[in-house]
Amino acid sequence: MAYKQYYTHSPSVSASSGSSAVREALRWFKYGFDRRFLNWRYGHQLKPAVIGGAVLRRILPSAGRKAEHRIRHLPPPRPGRNRVLDIGCGNGTFLSVARELGYDVTGLEFDAAAAEVARAGGFEVVDGRVPGSALDPERYDVITLNHVIEHLHDPLGALVECRNLLRDGGRLWIKTPNIDSAGHSRYGSAWRGLEPPRHLVLFGPQALMRALRASGFVGAELIAPEPEADFYFESSEAIASGLDPYGEFKPSPELARVSRACDREAARNPQRGESITVVAWKGSRESGRKASANV
Repeated sequence: MAYKQYYTHSPSVSASSGSSAVREALRWFKYGFDRRFLNWRYGHQLKPAVIGGAVLRRILPSAGRKAEHRIRHLPPPRPGRNRVLDIGCGNGTFLSVARELGYDVTGLEFDAAAAEVARAGGFEVVDGRVPGSALDPERYDVITLNHVIEHLHDPLGALVECRNLLRDGGRLWIKTPNIDSAGHSRYGSAWRGLEPPRHLVLFGPQALMRALRASGFVGAELIAPEPEADFYFESSEAIASGLDPYGEFKPSPELARVSRACDREAARNPQRGESITVVAWKGSRESGRKASANV
């Protein structure tokens, strides 16, 4: 019941229909700018790419960070190093992104409704969860968990299994709400990142780093978070006011100013971001870096 109306039950943006011509044009330009920036930043060959996108995203670093998070900081795939497993793939949104980057993609999803949406989009999706996926060990070059680990009953066991599923030099990417965030400090029990009853375990950056080391990962790096304080602050303000965080809520200009300031601070100090984004490797740090060049 906790996931009955979860967002992953809807088709991904790329698979949705009915958008206005203006909205489609704006999205085309946005992704065109993003592609030019990502081609410059990571060495991708994404097309179509809009001229000036690299410069624009460098001038607007928050937009650049959003673009990097959309591809989960993936470099171009290398020959024989192109298998991505997205754990908790939902409706397949990131599978579509990774496939566009040139990766061979597989999803793992415990929610049958979300898995069917992803399969309808043409993706291979395995029913299951971690730990206990029964997938072949040492098969994948990249594993990603985007807002997944906080939903798991055994997050440490899940990390151990992720390491076993990766090849030597393989790369793990995790994003999860940050219990040490400025938003949690501000809103306490009304903070949107708590999200009961779906979120079972919440980490701070140091706790997640310790869990990764205990699971055998090396070279873990904390990455500047996506600018998202507006989402967390607006939802938390609604909860604190007794309103539905999924409903309409008009933030005050002051709240918008505070959330932007928190995003700027989180870019300088990721320890305080509303979410944690970490990359870690299986095997030596050097082998991981060679396998994930340009990151």
